[in-house]
Amino acid sequence: MALYRLNILLASGLAKAMNFTSNFTSLVTFAILGHIDWVLGLTMGVCLMIGAFVGAHSAIRFGAKFIRPVFVTVVSVLAVKLAYEAWFVSL
Repeated sequence: MALYRLNILLASGLAKAMNFTSNFTSLVTFAILGHIDWVLGLTMGVCLMIGAFVGAHSAIRFGAKFIRPVFVTVVSVLAVKLAYEAWFVSL
């Protein structure tokens, strides 16, 4: 964000667009190879769309003052989880 001088809302929106692009590419690739569990995938897709809808409307309604602490909290929890799994679970 700092390198390209983007605010957090624009950066989040761009991240969503890039994530969609990579997910769509993966879907096409796995569909061609025949490696898709359609029920699980469609269920996950519906839940993803609901989460994206709620997140986008929260970002628009509450702005960066709401998004920044949520983002930092989620990233921190994920980093702690990944560090725990990397250092303690695989022993």
